[in-house]
Parts: sequence; C-alpha cells; structure tokens
Amino acid sequence: MNAIIRLVMVGVVMGGTALVVYWRVSESDLRNAMLEMEAIQQEMEQRLEAREAMIERLSRVRRLAHITVTDQQVAPNGEVIRTDLLFIELDDDGGELARQTFTLPGDVLFIDAWSVKFDHEDVADGHPLRGRTLVLLRRIYSDRMPPIDGYLIDVPGAVPAGYASGEHAEFEKRVWEHFWTLATDASAAAAMGVRVAQGEAVYKPVRPGRTYELIVDADGGMSLLPLPVATADADG
Repeated sequence: MNAIIRLVMVGVVMGGTALVVYWRVSESDLRNAMLEMEAIQQEMEQRLEAREAMIERLSRVRRLAHITVTDQQVAPNGEVIRTDLLFIELDDDGGELARQTFTLPGDVLFIDAWSVKFDHEDVADGHPLRGRTLVLLRRIYSDRMPPIDGYLIDVPGAVPAGYASGEHAEFEKRVWEHFWTLATDASAAAAMGVRVAQGEAVYKPVRPGRTYELIVDADGGMSLLPLPVATADADG
C-alpha cells in the first residue's frame, strides 16, 4: 500500500514538474513571439514612414517666382496691345530674391528655363546635392516676339543669387557651366546622376490684376498657375 502511495506521489510530483517546465517553456515562447511581433511591427512602421517620406520628397513643390500683371493696354477691338509685369523671384522659403519689371507685346506670357532632373532614387532618398530638380530661369517673352529677343532673367552659366551656397553652389555651378554637355552626352549626364537636362518653357494668356505662381516639382518640370484672387490680393 505504501509503495502504491509513493508511486502516486512520485507521479504527482513528476506531473507537476512537467507542467511547470511546460508552462515556463510556453511562457518563454509566448514572450519571444510577442517580442518578435513587436519587432516586426516596428520595422513595418519604419518602412511606412520611410515610404511616406520618399513620396513626400518626390511630390514636393518649390515656388520659383510670382508674376503680377500690373497693367494691360487694350485696343478698341479688344486686342491686347501690351502687358506690364512685375516679376518677383523667390528663394526656397518663399522670400523675395529679386524683382524686375517687364513690358511685353500681347498677352501670352512665355517663361523659358534650363532644367536638370536627377535620378528618381536620388530625389526619393533626399540626396544632399541631387535631391531636387534644378532650374535656371532664362528668358521671359511673349508670342509676338522671337524667343531670342526675350528679356534675360538669370545669367546663363551662373548660380542665381540666393539659390545655393557652399557645396551646393559649387555643384550647381558645374551643372550650369556644362549644361549642354549634360543635355547631349549620356555618359557625362550619368556621371553626375542627371536623368534629364533640357530647356523647357511654360506659357499662357495672362489677365490684368492677376498674379501667377511659377513652381517646379522636385522630380518634374515647371508649371505656371494662377493664384486665387484672395491670395493674389494678400501678396500684393
């Protein structure tokens, strides 16, 4: 009888020990699984944040200038004879760099520029030198005058004042000095991470009293957009 009791007690003890061991192992596995899930969640959140940051950099818009139509002379038949403009060039923070006035025949405004677009990956990663499209504003003219007779805005081959400093300025200077080489020599362009180097122009009819905003996408080209009247009034 005592032997049976001892066997039962041994069995109970062994069973209890097994349960304790099993519980400890299960608790450890559960803790490890939870830590692994937390690590996976953290990694997913980091990837999502990185993706959102890349999308933001690719879709970023930079203002280049505000153009206000200060006056227009109109013939009795309704034809616009001339347009007077106030051209305010802007820095990256929207501050004024310089202002110029122009008088153009007609009412269809053209603005042409040199633009240099870099590899999408450099823009998405926020590369310190190649993280955005570079633009050198060249000329302003109308559809009633040859482009070659247009008025100069920035000096070709130079870095516009206020646009860059230090290493950025040296890089942009090299870009503008060798612009047409980058535009026509694929190997030279690839060596500087340039995807596209080209001249481009935006144009549209403009109306008196309105202000238009010249913008450039971080990964794209220029656009000329009319500002809402309230915004234009506030800027004026």
